[in-house]
Amino acid sequence: MDPNITLRVLHAVIQAAMGWENAHLYAFAQPLRSTEPFWKIPNQRKWQQPSPDAWGEPMGNDAKVKLSQLLTAPKMRLLYLYDFGDEWVHTITLMAFSNADVPLPHLLKAQNGCPPEDCGGPPGAEYWSHAWYNDAHEDHETARDMFGEHEPGSLDFAALQKAVAELRKPAPRASKAACSGKTSSH
Repeated sequence: MDPNITLRVLHAVIQAAMGWENAHLYAFAQPLRSTEPFWKIPNQRKWQQPSPDAWGEPMGNDAKVKLSQLLTAPKMRLLYLYDFGDEWVHTITLMAFSNADVPLPHLLKAQNGCPPEDCGGPPGAEYWSHAWYNDAHEDHETARDMFGEHEPGSLDFAALQKAVAELRKPAPRASKAACSGKTSSH
């Protein structure tokens, strides 16, 4: 991940990597302790897309904060909350700094497919997954419609990788005068 992206761009990358549709509110928060839950973190350490309908103490603007400003050393963490109703809370941990030899952003690997949006958060995902597998479950057909033809947890890695790659900024076009110089990308 390019450390100079804004949190808003990071949100777009996460949405693409998860296969979600960016249909809900989201926010980032910087916990000071590993056990600090998202909703207990003061708004001074939270960022989201500003909204004129927001109430209470405002959070910071996610388009004005770079990832490199918040994650400055390995093991530092950032929380990402997507869908304030379903409460999908993700922990982003900086593992190490490295030089990328591929254009960024780039989805390197993925383990399991994400549950569908609006399924009721983690408890709902478990419920609907159980219903999908159980032909006798009263909500079996609804679960089949929700997940589609794909088994819960399955993913199309190539499609997710393509969605993330589509977020790359196009390389600047070189002028004729600059063509003789060396260029490199990070």
